[in-house]
Amino acid sequence: MDTTRRALLKGMVAAPLLATAGGLLMPGGAHAAPETEFVLQRVDRVGPPLLSSWPDAIDSLSRRLRDVELARHVLAGARSRGVRVTDWHGARPSNLDYSFAWDPATQDGTTAAWYPQGMTTSYDAYGGRLPGSDEKVAAVSWYAKGNQAHKGARITFVDVTNDPRRPKYRHVLLVEPVKAQGRRADFEPVKFHAGGIAWYGKWLYVANTRYGLSVFDTTRMFQVSAGDWCGYDSARRTYAAFDHRYVLPMHHIYENAGDPLTFSQVALDRSPGFVPSLVVSEYRGADPNGRAVRWNLDGAGEIADVRTKLHWTLHRARVQGAVTVGNTTAYYSANRGEEGGPRRQGDLWRQSPLGHPMGGTPAARLSLGPEDLSYDVHSGGSLWSLGEHVRRRSVYRVTV
Repeated sequence: MDTTRRALLKGMVAAPLLATAGGLLMPGGAHAAPETEFVLQRVDRVGPPLLSSWPDAIDSLSRRLRDVELARHVLAGARSRGVRVTDWHGARPSNLDYSFAWDPATQDGTTAAWYPQGMTTSYDAYGGRLPGSDEKVAAVSWYAKGNQAHKGARITFVDVTNDPRRPKYRHVLLVEPVKAQGRRADFEPVKFHAGGIAWYGKWLYVANTRYGLSVFDTTRMFQVSAGDWCGYDSARRTYAAFDHRYVLPMHHIYENAGDPLTFSQVALDRSPGFVPSLVVSEYRGADPNGRAVRWNLDGAGEIADVRTKLHWTLHRARVQGAVTVGNTTAYYSANRGEEGGPRRQGDLWRQSPLGHPMGGTPAARLSLGPEDLSYDVHSGGSLWSLGEHVRRRSVYRVTV
């Protein structure tokens, strides 16, 4: 999203939407401080009055581009393959349950143009496998960096079902759909730092640092032509997406409309017996006073109540990922070092009750540069995570 649109989006943070506070979960140790209120506002359009809403623009794109399905098209034809992790650089995670490294042929493990951040799975989305198929899928978010930053962000969908030691995967570019009155439907890259991700039903939530949560409909993906540009090229009369075969358009945003909150990470809690919820947490470097906030989801995967006072303090520095399991327990991934550099091993911390001032107890060692977390009860109560640093990247799961 370009600077002008970011400014417009920020300007749309007006009076919070009215909502009741009933039905919110209250974890042990969490609190509702009367001076703090975290509120979201749903937005499906940013820009001039004649600009179509994002859902309308997606509908227009569907009349020009081929709709595709995640299992039948995106993953079925994927050619990139994960490989065995051969070197943990002295930081092999403890309680390791599963792992893979990125395909050397793609340079995904060595490129400085893209950095992986977020982690979620089809267990989050559907409680197991994709509906109507046998595939169990992991998803990873990346943001573009340096002289490639104009490419925005992408999601990698990984099929970890049939050959888990060599899982096939494909990158999908995240885009913002655009259509002005009387103009051709188009799209452009979403230029934000794609942080943590959470997938529930068809909705993929992507943490958008200062602005909130960008939301993508995973049932509305499109195939485009090969090409090193993004959007429609009138001379070639075709669409491309920086050499990505598929695009996933943004559907709406939940804008930060209450007290300032940094949307560094987002994770899903779908523990049995509890209302599914999103957990957003802040990265604050050496400051241990980052906060976590929980919003409940409805049956359709939308945020059920945009207004909540439910939050707690992490009491842990350099938290890169946070997820709750039920009503009392949280897990945090954190770097040990001052800047969390490539030689800094990570740790997994268990905090119970939520907001305990000790910041949790050690639960496992993690890789160098650990990032987001995703809880998978189907794997015996395991946590997925990943490393972000160049030549030290892997996706893995540890038991807890």
